[in-house]
Amino acid sequence: MDYKFLFLVGSSLEHFDEKNFSRYSTDQRFFQTLDTIESIRTKVPNAYICLFECSHKPISNEYKEVLKERVDLFLEFYDDKGLRVIYENLNENPPLFTFGKSLLETRGLLCALYYLKEHQVFTDVQRVFKLTGRYSLNDDFDIQDYESKLLEHHYVAKTFEYPEIENDIMDDVVYKNFYAFCYKCKGSMVTGLWSFDRTLYMETIEALEKSFNYMEKMITCTSGIDIEHSLYYYLDKKKIIRSSNLGLNVIKGMESATYTI
Repeated sequence: MDYKFLFLVGSSLEHFDEKNFSRYSTDQRFFQTLDTIESIRTKVPNAYICLFECSHKPISNEYKEVLKERVDLFLEFYDDKGLRVIYENLNENPPLFTFGKSLLETRGLLCALYYLKEHQVFTDVQRVFKLTGRYSLNDDFDIQDYESKLLEHHYVAKTFEYPEIENDIMDDVVYKNFYAFCYKCKGSMVTGLWSFDRTLYMETIEALEKSFNYMEKMITCTSGIDIEHSLYYYLDKKKIIRSSNLGLNVIKGMESATYTI
């Protein structure tokens, strides 16, 4: 079977508060994004790449033209009403960024999925990958691992389960992790790289919509919850094939080192 793959790469070159929440300049973020694209082209030469840019303002034409040349489809959502509301709230209360970035990530991905469905783009793909921009595939990533009929109707993700423990003080079971106890999330997943079979397209959109609504609700009445816990909560666990090594290099905005997962 001739498998076709699509990589949806989320990007935010223009950080809304670079000084306080990112150790990288816009130029650095741009070149890191090019590295992301190059890693896909190297590891999966025949893949489609859709880059969806979700900065709080339009990126420069210079950046845009280069990116358009490197990918199969470039989308820009700075004028999306949902993203604009999130950015407005973050500007008024920057500390919300810790969990607000999960809302931005999820809304941007939904916008891209809505666009592809509406315009019927890349309809010949078998599997769709979501890859965080500025992260990159490393030598442990092998696309042949995804060329199997056994993966049909399934997600592939790296997940973490929280074990249950008995508590002498409470009658019911509690969980070691705060998210499990407070938000009823009994696990989480890595959202830097995960994928779904084409048959799960609408089911994935539904899970992302529920995740967004849940995160939006929680950030108004608690300290907030991230997409890693929320999406795992709403995905059908029976359809998840768990990966122990994604083959992914991760760059964090305020941390001093990169790492692999």
